[in-house]
Amino acid sequence: MKRTLLFLLFVFCLCFAYWNRYQPVNLSLVAPTIKKAEIKGEVNKPGIYSIKWEATIQDLIEEAGGLTKAADVQNLTLLENVEPDSTIMIPSSKETAHLISINSASKEELCRLHRIGPAMADRIIAYRQEKPFSTLEEIMNVKGIGPKLFEAIKDQISL
Repeated sequence: MKRTLLFLLFVFCLCFAYWNRYQPVNLSLVAPTIKKAEIKGEVNKPGIYSIKWEATIQDLIEEAGGLTKAADVQNLTLLENVEPDSTIMIPSSKETAHLISINSASKEELCRLHRIGPAMADRIIAYRQEKPFSTLEEIMNVKGIGPKLFEAIKDQISL
């Protein structure tokens, strides 16, 4: 009987000594605060920059010393967040002068694209009226435009 009481007293003391001593540790990762991105083209100092995690394209342009006089940012969304390890290309106005905007071109302008006829131009216009294109690759969602046709026209189009 004494042994049992001593054993129970020992177990009680052991439990009391270690009660609430160990707390679970949160092993979740700490969210990153900095990311790297590359900027090329018509900026004063092209290169790779470390920027804040929530930085936009405008912030990256400012880090790169601003735009040159030949820069064309008409087709860029400056408030868009920069993806980690991404490359942003700032085109010159000379490069974009001959491009056809898939978000605003008329049916006649779209028909000037290689292998795009009036019916395909109508489908592109119908698609963008529902939801404007946010990437060039999104044009492949239009019925009749697959990877081969996209490769043929991607150098002739812009947003």
